[in-house]
Amino acid sequence: MYLKKLEMSGFKSFANKTALDFLPDCDITHNTKCGITAIVGPNGSGKSNVADAIRFAIGEQSLKNLRGKKSEDVIFAGTDKKSRLGTASVTLYFDNSDKRIPIEFAEVSITRKIYRSGESEYLINGARVRLLDIVDLLAKAGIGKDSYCVITQGMSDAVLNATPVERRSIFEDAAGVKQYQIEKERALRKLESTRENLVRVDSLLLEIEPHLKNLRRQAEKASQGKDIAEKLHAKQFSLYSFLWNNFQGERGTLVGERDGVQKQVFDLEVETNTLASEVAEASKSMGDQAKEEELNHALDALRDEANILLRDRSIVDGKIEIEKEKQKVEEVVRVIPVDLNYVQKAVEGIRVHQEELIQRIQNIEKLEDLQDIREFAQVIQQELYDLHQKSGERSVKEKKIIAMPEAEKKQSDAKLASFIQEKEAYNKRLEVLQQSIVRNEQSLVSVREASRVGRETFFLKEKEWREKEYTLTHLKDRLNEVKVRLARVEVREEDLINLVRAELSMSVEDLRYDGSSLDREKIEREISRLKVEVEHIGTIDPLIMEEYQEMEKRFDFLTRESADLKQATESLRTVIKEMEQKIDKEFHDAFKEIKKKFEGYFRIIFGGGKAEIEIVKIHTRRRIGDDTLSDEMIEEEQGENEEMGIEIFACPPGKKITNLSMLSGGERSLTSLALLFAIISYNPPPFAVLDEVEAALDEANSRRFSSMLRELSAQTQFIAITHNRETMSQAGLLYGVTMGADGVSQLLSIRLDQVVDGELGRIVKDSESSRTAEEGGKPKA
Repeated sequence: MYLKKLEMSGFKSFANKTALDFLPDCDITHNTKCGITAIVGPNGSGKSNVADAIRFAIGEQSLKNLRGKKSEDVIFAGTDKKSRLGTASVTLYFDNSDKRIPIEFAEVSITRKIYRSGESEYLINGARVRLLDIVDLLAKAGIGKDSYCVITQGMSDAVLNATPVERRSIFEDAAGVKQYQIEKERALRKLESTRENLVRVDSLLLEIEPHLKNLRRQAEKASQGKDIAEKLHAKQFSLYSFLWNNFQGERGTLVGERDGVQKQVFDLEVETNTLASEVAEASKSMGDQAKEEELNHALDALRDEANILLRDRSIVDGKIEIEKEKQKVEEVVRVIPVDLNYVQKAVEGIRVHQEELIQRIQNIEKLEDLQDIREFAQVIQQELYDLHQKSGERSVKEKKIIAMPEAEKKQSDAKLASFIQEKEAYNKRLEVLQQSIVRNEQSLVSVREASRVGRETFFLKEKEWREKEYTLTHLKDRLNEVKVRLARVEVREEDLINLVRAELSMSVEDLRYDGSSLDREKIEREISRLKVEVEHIGTIDPLIMEEYQEMEKRFDFLTRESADLKQATESLRTVIKEMEQKIDKEFHDAFKEIKKKFEGYFRIIFGGGKAEIEIVKIHTRRRIGDDTLSDEMIEEEQGENEEMGIEIFACPPGKKITNLSMLSGGERSLTSLALLFAIISYNPPPFAVLDEVEAALDEANSRRFSSMLRELSAQTQFIAITHNRETMSQAGLLYGVTMGADGVSQLLSIRLDQVVDGELGRIVKDSESSRTAEEGGKPKA
């Protein structure tokens, strides 16, 4: 298997469709120049884009490794003379005659397209596939984005700068265990998915099991409830037949009674109507009532007028009382604060009274005056006591008499006189009205006496009519009572009809009473008991048996599914364990061989010295509950975990170096190349792209490098991107990359196995001249 051809379109600087054919390794073709294809060109011409295109096509997702920041950076961005493109496409053509790629095609093409929207397409022989499918197939062929198929100068040096654990992944790729690791990772993911499915299935089983038990109980009750329902139906049929027969008999009795009472009511209504006519005639014979009504109306008018006058006179009386109240002396109670001013005034008054008392004592002439002086002294003493009591309070209430001013008093006297005159006028009018009322009442008595005889006859007829009406009312009440009883019977009949329809699903016409005696209370108790049993059993869905069978089938299916998942879990654990054993075995076998080859290549490159690689154990902290661990390691724990790593020791001849950091730049490059050649020698990849990995080597080391490259080309196809003449001299096919004024990379190919030595020297010289050309000059082909 080898890489036959690379096609690019719109990828970075290769805007136009460009194809590169590559030479196979020397095991396939035995030409003098075979196995090595060199790509040369000035800086910035786009030759390293060839390595990026190959990395892009085999599934690289890191834009940093593709020397970009955004996905659209790999699409031709356009120049002043050529517009940008919307898509980039790279296709790798492999010769698969040895079926190293496990598909039934002698030639396999792998294509990756990317659009400016960020969408990608992956195709194998024109058929659209997933990225996972491509990665999986290439891994089985020993090709991968993380393998050593594409090596840059920085990557070669990165091997020395990597940690021991990171170096181990490189050795695992060299050991060819990538496919086992992929299978192990898939098995781990499947194991986790199986565990999740098992948890869900077990949860469903826990959820379904109580429901299944409930359905089983209901199914058992359904069979018991059928017998109870038949007994209940028989009892209900007997009782409802009995009740329907009784209702029919009671209904007939009530209908006969209703008809009899209706006849009595009709006869009595005829008599009542006759008496009503006689009462009307007697009322007409009582005489003309117009005069009496006229006297009544006149008397009512006089009384209304008198009432109005009495009301107006009362209003005037109220106004008189108000004016009299206004003229009274007004007594005002005011609140005075007990402050210093109040106490001083009170003390000043007491002092004046004391002086007056002293004056009286001095002017006393007879014994009778002593009694007045004693009383006056008691008054002063009381004033002192009151002042003492008030001084403990915040305020005191004092009464003050306020008299109406003289001008207001005169105005009030005038209003009062006017109101008194108005009252006297009302009294005179009331006296005249009282006389008229008395005269009209006397006239009314005389008129009523004249019609008394006619009224006696009217009252007798009216009494008889009322008695008949009373009897008629009672008969109507009795008729209504009979109708109510009949309506109740009809309601009970309707209820029974609905009950029979609801509980027996039949019509009352289908009920048959056999005439046998029936203990209604007893049979009702039995029906109630049977209903309680039915309620105790519960309402059973007619489809409960079908649901129970379906639920039982589902429970059995989930039980089998749980067992299958548990078995699958054990199988996956076994697969993971087998993959780990294979990885470990292949890794250690590869490590031993690579170690020997590394030591040999190191001595060849350096002309001696000592180099070796060792497996070291690295102590790391284990995560709690690591999902990627195997089943035996998933228990949550925290502590130190040991991982295997690869440590490199290198000491060029004549030096004592204990650490890789002590090596010079050239020595580091030679050491990394020795390790690279050792890995390629152990497990030759189908092809290897070397992007200026020998740039730091001098002429002597370049010759050693090209010699080893020629040796390894017997097993591996090499594509070397280089400026080194020694590397070019070993190539069988040489591609020159230039960039025109439009910013698009172009190719020029030469088969060096068909070029004489003079022409080869000129080509190499031109390549070196283009390498040292001034930055503003045109690159040469």
